[in-house]
Amino acid sequence: MKKPCWHELRTSREIAAVCTLAFAAACTGTLGDSADGDDAPPAGSDGPSTGSTPPKFQPAAGMLRRLTRTQFRNAVRDVFEVEVDVNKLDADSWNGNFAVIGAATVVTSERGVEQYHTAIEDAVNTVFADSAKRDRFIGCAPSGARDDACVRGFIETLGLRAWRRPLEAAEVDRLAGVAATAATELGSAVEGARWATVALFTSPNFLYRPELGAPSANGSLRLTGYEMASRLAFLVWNSLPDKELLDQAASGVLETVEGVREAATRLLDAPAGREAVGAFAEEYMRLERIGTQAKDTALFPEYGHALQEAMVRDMRGTWEVLAFDDQASALDLFSTTKVVVNTELAQLYGLDTTGLSANSFEVRSLPADGPRLGILSKAGFLSQFANQKEGSPTLRGRFMSEALLCKTIPLPPGDINIVLPEPSADKPLTKRQRLELHRTDPTCAGCHAYMDPLALPLENFDAIGRYRTTDHGLPIDPSGAFDKQPVADARELGEAIGANDKVAQCLVRKYYSYAAGHEERDVDGSVVNELTTSFEASGFQLRELVIDVVTNKAFSSVAPQP
Repeated sequence: MKKPCWHELRTSREIAAVCTLAFAAACTGTLGDSADGDDAPPAGSDGPSTGSTPPKFQPAAGMLRRLTRTQFRNAVRDVFEVEVDVNKLDADSWNGNFAVIGAATVVTSERGVEQYHTAIEDAVNTVFADSAKRDRFIGCAPSGARDDACVRGFIETLGLRAWRRPLEAAEVDRLAGVAATAATELGSAVEGARWATVALFTSPNFLYRPELGAPSANGSLRLTGYEMASRLAFLVWNSLPDKELLDQAASGVLETVEGVREAATRLLDAPAGREAVGAFAEEYMRLERIGTQAKDTALFPEYGHALQEAMVRDMRGTWEVLAFDDQASALDLFSTTKVVVNTELAQLYGLDTTGLSANSFEVRSLPADGPRLGILSKAGFLSQFANQKEGSPTLRGRFMSEALLCKTIPLPPGDINIVLPEPSADKPLTKRQRLELHRTDPTCAGCHAYMDPLALPLENFDAIGRYRTTDHGLPIDPSGAFDKQPVADARELGEAIGANDKVAQCLVRKYYSYAAGHEERDVDGSVVNELTTSFEASGFQLRELVIDVVTNKAFSSVAPQP
């Protein structure tokens, strides 16, 4: 049987009106322009204004967003109970340092289309290969007829979940036709149901999330109930909405602030609610890069897949533990001693490995007076901002400036040699000393003078985050400064960050951009100011920040397509 191409299954009235190009991309790979978000304004720029008198808020234009790798994996897992290897999917696009923002402009390659098809077919085949699981999945006995009530009901029920809205009659007819044709050609009514399932989940209506809105009572555009359900679910669960949320969309509950608050609270209270913070942390901290960082095997023989996976789990898990289990201030992230470890990571941290294995994790605490404090002293952060042999104060400092202080640092000019010369064996130098020599170049001095002091307090940690006291045999000086406040070492750095008001403000700005799905603009200033005030009033509770964001008018308002 010929596999249906995505544009042959294009039936959504909402999507087709604004994104014909997206469907063409599903078969030709020509959607939009890619951007990696690395272009930056001059060093020290604070970005859009969030002062006391920002311009009047204006909603951003409605978008069509492709599911990120993680969202696709979670959605397939939740429907089919099958795990997808995200590394076999088309890459995410990163705008404003978030994949969820890049999802509105991502290019879908021809190869990517095949990868999505393969992942869906494999998941569907896994379910249909087990007769008991297949029968539960379909929920009735298909006959193979074009007007088969079983198959049509199956398509309507599964389609509501997959496309996050009720299917129109013409859409049901088309998919029922796919099922009937497959049943005839393959001589099996079950095969018809299987191909209808594949068609549902290889449709752009599954892969793309429309956030286009509809006119409200006052004439402004607001997300529809189903769009709101989808946006809430993908923000809080990073996956599809469940039946209860879709029912709330149908009943109009999500058209009120209190209805949205009630729905979001339920989502946060569910086990999957930890995704609201964990998924943000994963993108905000760019944890996907950990698995791509090669290290010198002679220097770091313990650095392998198990340790890399543990680093991601530790970084993300600590955010979740503080937000949900401890209900602590988000600023405690920078001074916490909590870690989430398996055997490999516990060994690197010098902790007892009793009861642990490569696949079993526990929440432990580092020594209260130890050299590590907060998420910036975790191996996951330290290892990704390093090269194969040593850590990089410059890369670490650049990230800290942008992620913690919302100050962007430009990339060096293309004709500048950014490689620090290796010291000779007879005249060893520490990394600090080599950077000081590098800053004698006026072209480099300005940015390095800002970035390097932020991260030099982390010089006691090597390229995989192991603690050390010497560099090339010389004692390490871990002093530095954060936002002009002198600090003696990594511990004082964590304490200084956790007490800095600018960090809390920047965190709100980052989460708002992540949740809204677009980079912050000047006209977002009033919203960000409101969120910052309520965030402080809550004791910097991340859960409360999520609720405040989703109940703000900016989350549900859209502007017309340009």
